[in-house]
Amino acid sequence: MDSVKTRKEQALDACDKVINGIEDGIITTSSALLLCKKIARLVNDEDGQEWLDYEYNGYPECKESGKILAPAYKVACQHGRSFIKQNNDTKKNEEYIFCELASELEQSVESLKASIKNFTTQGFSVSGDYAIAATNSMNGAVQRSNNNLIIQIKNQEKRISILRSQYYDFAVKWQIQLNFGIATKSIFDEYQEKVDLYCNALPVTTLRKLRTIEEIMDESNPERYSQVLTSCRRLWSDIAKILFDEVLPDYKGNSFKTKSGKNIDVSGDHDNNKLSAVIETLQSKAVENSLVGSETIYLIDWIEQISNRQSAGVHSEVTREQARQCIIHTYIALGDILTLKNSINPDSIGSEASKNI
Repeated sequence: MDSVKTRKEQALDACDKVINGIEDGIITTSSALLLCKKIARLVNDEDGQEWLDYEYNGYPECKESGKILAPAYKVACQHGRSFIKQNNDTKKNEEYIFCELASELEQSVESLKASIKNFTTQGFSVSGDYAIAATNSMNGAVQRSNNNLIIQIKNQEKRISILRSQYYDFAVKWQIQLNFGIATKSIFDEYQEKVDLYCNALPVTTLRKLRTIEEIMDESNPERYSQVLTSCRRLWSDIAKILFDEVLPDYKGNSFKTKSGKNIDVSGDHDNNKLSAVIETLQSKAVENSLVGSETIYLIDWIEQISNRQSAGVHSEVTREQARQCIIHTYIALGDILTLKNSINPDSIGSEASKNI
């Protein structure tokens, strides 16, 4: 976990350097590009890495036609390098891209600015009958040359601005996502702490299931990700049974009548139905806390989806992302149920259980 946190911190630091450096004008475009490449690597942004590799190494050309390869051309257009120009042969406006690298553009601008100083009439002198004409001709040539250089500098600087804007937007996008991820992690930590504290008071076997989930994810072993889903399903099952016994301690029937009038089976291993009964029972006692009750209505529908996700580990190959989502969904669902349970007067839990028998 520490290594992941370090990568996020490094990525955020790189984002800050790009954003502040471009805003304050204290960073070159090529340096911003290198920092963006670092960000893409640290956050495993494959699309970003592809684009920034082109930006750093150049957009590859087809050897036969000399044109930019289609995939690279598409990426260039997506990141502001395209422009419209009239084709000299067809006289029609067509889309092109500029292929200069950031470092090439910066060097070109410096060179062009230095060249302006070289085009001058200083030290020029003529005499004779054609002196005025020669002087006018020289002044005109210098003026035209300087104007041409100014236009080139303007075009090059415009392209540099486009690239700087692209790199800036990339850094801002990831700064927002990374900061949101940190905020989201903080929110999730509340759910995790709530469930962990509850599980600490449960039998050792249930607590072991919780530790197994954490250990497998820390291993980063793809072959064991399916076991995460299985462990989540077992944890889910244990807590469902325990909560049912806590909320409906005197319940003896095999079916539970919901508010909609439907009878659901709460016997044996019908864990989802047991959680549905728990939620409906708690909601009926949460009159003074209707916000919590109304927000957890979705859990009854969500329970089946989570259960299907947990069971998927038995039938198919599971990715780390799927395992992570299953853990998050399991924790959040259980955390919301426990929040609802904690909002109820403990003395009222179980007092009306016999009414539904």
